[in-house]
Amino acid sequence: MDKVLIDFFEKNCLKLNDSTIVIAVSTGVDSMALLHAFLKLREEYSLNLHVAHFNHRKRKQSEEEEAFLRSFCASRSLPFHLRRLEEEVKGNFQSFARKKRYEFFREVSETVGADYLALAHHANDNVETILMRIMRGSNLKGYSGMDAVLPFHGLLLIRPFLDIRKEDIMSYAKEEGIRYYQDESNFQDIYLRNRIRKTVVPALFQEDPNVHLKFREFAETLKEADLLLEERIKWFLEKVERREDRICFAEEDFQGLNDFLQIEVLFELLKEYQFSKSSIEEIRKLILSEKKNLKVFYKGKVTFVKEYGTISLYKGLLETPVFDLLITGPGTYKISDKICVNVIKKESADIPNPDDLWYNSNMLPLRIRTRRPGDKILLDVGYKKVKDLLIDKKIGILDREQAIICEKDGEILAVLGIRKSSLVKEIKHNDIIVKVERKDG
Repeated sequence: MDKVLIDFFEKNCLKLNDSTIVIAVSTGVDSMALLHAFLKLREEYSLNLHVAHFNHRKRKQSEEEEAFLRSFCASRSLPFHLRRLEEEVKGNFQSFARKKRYEFFREVSETVGADYLALAHHANDNVETILMRIMRGSNLKGYSGMDAVLPFHGLLLIRPFLDIRKEDIMSYAKEEGIRYYQDESNFQDIYLRNRIRKTVVPALFQEDPNVHLKFREFAETLKEADLLLEERIKWFLEKVERREDRICFAEEDFQGLNDFLQIEVLFELLKEYQFSKSSIEEIRKLILSEKKNLKVFYKGKVTFVKEYGTISLYKGLLETPVFDLLITGPGTYKISDKICVNVIKKESADIPNPDDLWYNSNMLPLRIRTRRPGDKILLDVGYKKVKDLLIDKKIGILDREQAIICEKDGEILAVLGIRKSSLVKEIKHNDIIVKVERKDG
């Protein structure tokens, strides 16, 4: 296997001499074989090797494995880096643990100034990954499986065993007398990957012992196709506006892409949520729907908003502030982190907005509140529903939800910053101004 490592570095034009390498080791046969192979090269190539072990604390033998690996490293003068999963995990354990693992690997790599982070994924793992993504739905990048070399926070993540079959690793471990631990959870049928590992992959290798190379060719073809699409996707992504709490893009630009590119773009924009292809397709249909205004909280992860030609994607649930405040005099009345109502004396005002409410301080208090279903405002032509007023003015769905009603004795005097009631014409001796201030994220 040491020859496999040398060939891997040469094939990928990577520098091996005097490299600092962090090796992720679980004590399973794959990572122990990888560690063993690197140790064989340590002296000849002046390698600075570090072992990073993440203890999930999920199994009884986890502590034994940790102690074994600590002793193994100590006896070979290998720096040993450990992280234990302390949090109580709710929900998807595998996804949470993977996130924590890679955070740990990144921290160790940065601390020691590593050139490479080495993982022990092999050919069978790659076949499993491609099959899983085909079954669940993905994009071209997803269907192409794992990368042998991948940029990772300023260094390179490498998978030297990616073209090596599991059975070859097992044979190597047996020949070299490598001690390792078996994780029985890898064989439990409750996980899709395990079912594929136990039944589908062995059947494929039985049909063709070199099937992993066919999958590799398939993956490389998809990666080449993906490169051709990157320029067009890059053009669109450069038009995307990224704000503190959301990403926005023009519906027209999105419609200018073909169906395939639309899906690829959404996969890229929403990659942190790990949506399936069917979910991405649902979001695509929302964007292309004939409704001009739409707000959907999708799968507990992202709020999708469509407003008059602009598409916005907010992380998490976008809550509308609910408020009911009494205005008793000049000052600032906070509604949310981004919205407040200022009541100022007339002589302090800048150039006034004609839709601000000018009012007589002797007639206070006023009430400002959230818009309610059925709210009506008196205009010159009679009463009109506030909802219809906002739609006629082409106010977007979010601003409609956040419209601020100002009333006196149950009668609406203004939708602040948007329209005043005809009733305000009757108010004399105005000496204060009630106005809305919004901070854009």
